[in-house]
Amino acid sequence: MKKQPLQLLIASLWVCIALPSIAQTNHYLTTTLKTQPVINTVSVQTALASSEESPNTAKTQSVIENIRVDNYESSYTLNSDYTYSEMMTQRFTLLTPLGVNQGQRVAKTYYPESQSLELIEAYVIQPDGKKIEVSKDNIFTRPTPESQNAPGFSSSLTTTVVFPQLQIGSEIFVKWKLIQKTPPLLGFNIVDSPSFYAQTVKRTVKIIIPDSLELNWKHRGDYAVTAQTRNRQRIITAVIENQPARKPEAAMVSLIDVSPVFVASSLSSWEEVGKLYWQQEHSKVEVTSEIKELANKITGNKQGREAARTIYNWIAQNINYVAVYLNQNAGYVPHTSTEILNNGYGDCKDYVVLMRALLKAKGMDSYPVLVHWGGMTRKLPLWTPAQFNHAIIYLPEYNIFANPTSEYASFGMLDQDLEEQLVVIAAEESRTAHIPNTIPNQNHYSLSSTVTLLGDGTVEGESELTFIGTINATIRQIFSGFTTPDQIADNWLAQTPEGGYGNLVVSDVNNLDQPMTLQGKWTSPLAINMGKQTYFSTPLGIDFIHLRQLRKYITSGKRLYPVFVGAMEMNWQYKIKLPQDYKVSHIPGNIDFSNDAGEYTSSYKTDGVYIVVKRHLIINKNIYSPQEYPAFKELMYKPVNDARSVMVLQKLVRGHLQKTLQVSRNRH
Repeated sequence: MKKQPLQLLIASLWVCIALPSIAQTNHYLTTTLKTQPVINTVSVQTALASSEESPNTAKTQSVIENIRVDNYESSYTLNSDYTYSEMMTQRFTLLTPLGVNQGQRVAKTYYPESQSLELIEAYVIQPDGKKIEVSKDNIFTRPTPESQNAPGFSSSLTTTVVFPQLQIGSEIFVKWKLIQKTPPLLGFNIVDSPSFYAQTVKRTVKIIIPDSLELNWKHRGDYAVTAQTRNRQRIITAVIENQPARKPEAAMVSLIDVSPVFVASSLSSWEEVGKLYWQQEHSKVEVTSEIKELANKITGNKQGREAARTIYNWIAQNINYVAVYLNQNAGYVPHTSTEILNNGYGDCKDYVVLMRALLKAKGMDSYPVLVHWGGMTRKLPLWTPAQFNHAIIYLPEYNIFANPTSEYASFGMLDQDLEEQLVVIAAEESRTAHIPNTIPNQNHYSLSSTVTLLGDGTVEGESELTFIGTINATIRQIFSGFTTPDQIADNWLAQTPEGGYGNLVVSDVNNLDQPMTLQGKWTSPLAINMGKQTYFSTPLGIDFIHLRQLRKYITSGKRLYPVFVGAMEMNWQYKIKLPQDYKVSHIPGNIDFSNDAGEYTSSYKTDGVYIVVKRHLIINKNIYSPQEYPAFKELMYKPVNDARSVMVLQKLVRGHLQKTLQVSRNRH
């Protein structure tokens, strides 16, 4: 699943856009035991065998093993025309009731235009040794959800095997045969990685190719790779054994980043991936009279960068998105700009094609860009189309990357999980690049609250929230859903210790050129117990990012995997008006802390009528490695603990009250 930066992880009400991680596009054993076909493509080249530094595969504590992968074998036999057959066998043992539920079905997806799939055999071995064959009634082939939801974009089918009479200790066995009937557009490519969640006893990938063909391969982690030549065939075998089940960590990067992986590819470079995509894409950018007329209508008198911005805005807000991800098996072929315009919908490739056509009609150059949009932060050890699951656009004249698929993001404003990503700018002469990072003050959140504490402990407040940078897309998405602003306000308040109800006034979510602002009013009835001495923490009210929620980033013990947060700067200010018959007897001390991970400061001041609380947090970078995590953890504890800081009020006797009121009048 896609890993979310800070503003996405801690918000509690929006529609999540799920993007497939690399783990979902390969032979990953997921919690449903659904197996996806290896990213298969064919064409073959120079032998390059190497390995990278091993990822951290240490077994984490408290891992409950529900399923054990006893054996996994996948054997590819290539023909001289780059078609091939694959034989795959899988054997699992079910160890717990949850494992029995997870192992109930195994599925494999294929693309009937270019592939055929046959289930060779499937059976269950019970703990007493009894063998139960899977009957034909328990085997189903159906269109995948992707092909059902996006007709005309994907026609993939999934064959599902449902195993009978499962119990703890059952072993399930399945054997498949897949034939690639036509030479794949993007060459022969395999990405293999063992399950993160299940113990793997043995996993084997074998590639048999004519010795006239060449193949690159590379791995990281514990794979043992051998190559030999026999009978005019080359045989490459990658084996990994005795891999423990592992436990994910909060806000961690993609599983593939921290897992062993074996990659084989017939391609010669990242640039060749881009060139192959360009060959499928550039002819689809049709500049017809209709496209020219539309481009003129959209841009009006605007020129240059501003014209590009208006075209981007129009694409993002007028073309409906059909969620079909870049997939090698289905090819990288978009629709023509004319088809997309007539349909009014498209996938990421289509968004880019139509935007390129409109830009071209206005005399502006642009290029499609291949990128991974998700939690994967580490490039695979070898060039392969499997690195990418998304297409965006690059405008060289302005050095701008833009993501028109993201209907809530401003022009040139990319999600933080796109930052630092390896990209291929596709062209006849393709090139690689990395998307630039933003710095904290480019992603800014600010809250200003005026709070009134009433004598019965009710808290009333008014809040103004402002957003700068990538966080705007998240806010626009939240307020573009079915939930009303007032319902969202109540939802946010329900997460606070004080609770309550409120309302929100929201700026125009459809104006991608202006940062979002929110104005809220709220009431938390009887939120504070008032007495002779009253103890309370800063009332949070309507707040998008609560300091208490940063606790999610603090894990006990040693962290094994990088944490994905998102560079950001945040400010909070609360002006708390006190009841007239109370005086301040204690306020917390100020904090001024900084380390390599970032900065946190806070201050508390009072004039007897108000307490003013100011807080400022800077998170320096998007990702912190396990080695950097102790500093990040130390930083996070500062605001988390500060949010619990207690202020104390003392109830005044009548004479003291009159004197205090007179002093207050003199001050104000």
